Amino acid sequence: MSKSYVIEVGDDQAGLVIREDGEREYLFHSALAAYDALEGRRFANPFLAERAAIAHASARRQFRGRAAAARGVGL
Repeated sequence: MSKSYVIEVGDDQAGLVIREDGEREYLFHSALAAYDALEGRRFANPFLAERAAIAHASARRQFRGRAAAARGVGL
């Protein structure tokens, strides 16, 4: 029997992790384009997948903030 878990970041459903019968790792499937970079990554457990999704979201926010500052947005 396979096991699956929803991975959420804030109010976003970032994706799902699924472990098929006989597999040792969970495979990430993105639910939103913002998390496509994690698509297909394997994780030892759902907690690690959630941490990776949170880190990815944080990095995206930081990048967008720096890009906006470079363009002079919000000055």
